[in-house]
Amino acid sequence: MKSLRKTKITSKKKKLLRKKPAVHKKIILKLSGEMLGSKGRLFDPSAIGYIVDQITAARATGTKIGVVIGAGNIVRGRDTEWLDAVDADLCGMMGTVINGIVLSSHLRVKGIASRLVSGMEINSVVARSNKFRDNEFFDAGDILIFVGGTGNPLFTTDTAAALRAVEYEADIIIKATKVEGVFSEDPMTNKRAKFYARLTYDQAIEQHLSIMDTAAFAICREARIPICVYDFKKYALRDIVMGKPIGTLITQGGTRDR
Repeated sequence: MKSLRKTKITSKKKKLLRKKPAVHKKIILKLSGEMLGSKGRLFDPSAIGYIVDQITAARATGTKIGVVIGAGNIVRGRDTEWLDAVDADLCGMMGTVINGIVLSSHLRVKGIASRLVSGMEINSVVARSNKFRDNEFFDAGDILIFVGGTGNPLFTTDTAAALRAVEYEADIIIKATKVEGVFSEDPMTNKRAKFYARLTYDQAIEQHLSIMDTAAFAICREARIPICVYDFKKYALRDIVMGKPIGTLITQGGTRDR
C-alpha cells in the first residue's frame, strides 16, 4: 500500500513537472551559419536535424521562438578581404537567406510551421520583416526565421538579433555557440581563459568581450533584454527556456537577474 501511494505521488509530481510553464515566453535564438554544417561541409543533415529537434522541444513548452541565422558556413563578410566590404556583407546577407530556406525546409518536414522573414525583400522568395503582420504568425506558434541581417551591410547578425528582440518584444536572446559561454579570452586558444557565469552589459562592452559586437550589447542594454550564451551541442535549449541556469547570463545586473 505504501509503495502504491509512493508511485501515485511520483506520477502526480511528473504531471506537474510536465505542466510547468516556461520562464521565457518569447525568445530570439541566434544561430551562426556554421551550426548548419560540419567538418568543412556547408550543410550537414544531421547537424540541421539536431537544430530542428532543439527548436521543436523548446517550442513544446509553449515558448514562441524566433531564429536569427548567420551565414558563416557560406561567406563571412568581415573575413572576405578580397572583396569590397559592402559587397562582401551583401553576399553574407544573401547567404543567410539560403540558410533560412534550408532550416525552414527541415522544419516543414517535421511538421513545424515556420515563416521566413527578411531584413531585405527578395521578390517571390522572402518578404521584408513587418512586425504587425509577422506577429500574427509568431503568436500562433510559428517559428519566425529572420534572414537578411538588419537589411543593411556593415551590421552583424548579432545586431540583427538584438533589433529583432526589441521589435518583437522577446524576453531574452539566446546565443548558441561551441563553447560553455563567455570567457575572458578565446577558450579554444587559451585553456586558462576565465569563464563568466554572469556579466553586465557594461562589463561585456568595457572588456571588449567578442562574443557579440558592441552595437548588439548596447541595444540590449537600452531595452534591458538579457542575453544567454551557451554551448549549443552540450545543453538543451528547452532547459534554458524553462529557466535552468546554463552558460553565461548577461543583464543590467541586480537581484532580478536569474
